[in-house]
Amino acid sequence: MKGSLSFFLISLVAILLGTCRGGELRKHFYEETCPEAEDIVQKIIWENVALNSTLPAKFLRMHFHDCFVRGCDASVLIDSTASNSAEKDSIPNQTVGGFDVIEEVKTELEKKCPGIVSCADIVALATRDSVSFQFEKPLWEVLTGRRDGRISLVSEANSQIPPPSFNFSQLKQSFASKGLTVHDLVVLSGGHTIGVGHCNFFSRRLYNFTGKGDADPSLDSTYAAFLRTKCRSLADNTTIVEMDPGSGMDFDNNYYKILRQNKGMFQSDAALLTDNGASNIVDELLDPAKFFTEFAQSMERLGAVGVLTGTSGEIRKKCNVVTIVIAGKATELISQHVMMVKESGKFSKTAEIADCLTSSQIRGRSHSLTLRRMWTWLPKIWIMTKRYNVPVATGVAGRGIDIPDVAHVINYDMPGNIEMHTHLIGRTGRAGKLV
Repeated sequence: MKGSLSFFLISLVAILLGTCRGGELRKHFYEETCPEAEDIVQKIIWENVALNSTLPAKFLRMHFHDCFVRGCDASVLIDSTASNSAEKDSIPNQTVGGFDVIEEVKTELEKKCPGIVSCADIVALATRDSVSFQFEKPLWEVLTGRRDGRISLVSEANSQIPPPSFNFSQLKQSFASKGLTVHDLVVLSGGHTIGVGHCNFFSRRLYNFTGKGDADPSLDSTYAAFLRTKCRSLADNTTIVEMDPGSGMDFDNNYYKILRQNKGMFQSDAALLTDNGASNIVDELLDPAKFFTEFAQSMERLGAVGVLTGTSGEIRKKCNVVTIVIAGKATELISQHVMMVKESGKFSKTAEIADCLTSSQIRGRSHSLTLRRMWTWLPKIWIMTKRYNVPVATGVAGRGIDIPDVAHVINYDMPGNIEMHTHLIGRTGRAGKLV
């Protein structure tokens, strides 16, 4: 008998842990909690791209830069404060734009579904939708369920985002550190088919490549002469030039054609031809159909880098500001109620506990719930049966087990300290549920 009870306990814990995984991105994550979310994002993004054709390139850069620092957690959107310089103010992110459009989307989603859709998912969706505007259909699938990070450091952005001056070995190592392959490196570089480059990021190739006032010999001489008419000196840090001459607003595979002509703007572009394997991939991507298929797959892989899911991170109300939580205080998403139960009846008079659970605060949503006691040697865990299976716990699940979509947390024992109280009420708050 003891053995069978032990087996039951292990099975119960396995079930609880299984339900709390929630750690994977999936299709239609907001189907029940905010069914119009993806439509709202697409509508606003397409309206803005129709007025500003530079946005697709800006969102591609935003998404890439975000995912390369702490994963795709929207940390690139956070503003600096008096006590912290954020990623947004890093050198590579000085050329990122579109923050106002992301905030426009977030504002609309907060009106429709407050506290539900993450800024990280908005960035991923906005990137896909902006690039897809040209084709009037989604170019790749975006799995959702990301949560927002709470840390953004300028130093990490400066050190982790691969600069356009990297050689192939450096690029390969940078991508590998994010779980991406050489194939992803070559394919995602195709994003340079749209957008512009700032002179200060490539003018060294024109005027002082080896420190002797020379040009990069791997750069087509005619193209180099053209670039010098745009970028007059090494000191020019304001002029911008199309990365894909004559096709800078069209998302296509023309990047690989000019790359084969030694007309890649950045040193990191030219680096793709210095490795046999990467060079072969460049040739494969000269086929438009191949490019679009591979780009879609690599973007999906990029969008899964280092994501926060389940109860990690948060759902920001404003994408540029981390939510500040006062220790021990519930957010407005949490409604707290105290019901007195006699100590002697806490684990024996189950009807009395059931009466508390079926009070006016809960009855409308879960009907009549009955409470079934397990065994006396498991006094901390109770299971409510009938329509809902809800674990009600103190010490056992108070901190160690997280279950997604928790609408109610019922504590029989008042926590002995403010930290535990914060953890317990957080079961509801992190799920973003209104009680």
